Amino acid sequence: MEQAAPDLAALRAEFPTFGIVADPARPAWMAVKGNEIFIRASDAHVLRQRLLEITRQ
Repeated sequence: MEQAAPDLAALRAEFPTFGIVADPARPAWMAVKGNEIFIRASDAHVLRQRLLEITRQ
């Protein structure tokens, strides 16, 4: 998880209205916002791209 810590911190700073968790051993990166949005990705980069798609509509 220490390797993921900088990416996790960056995602949380960029998307403060989302709850973001990571389990890089699986690999599983997830973001949630209320009951409306749940995103799962294989890495931080993919999660960021998906979050950008949702938030920049």
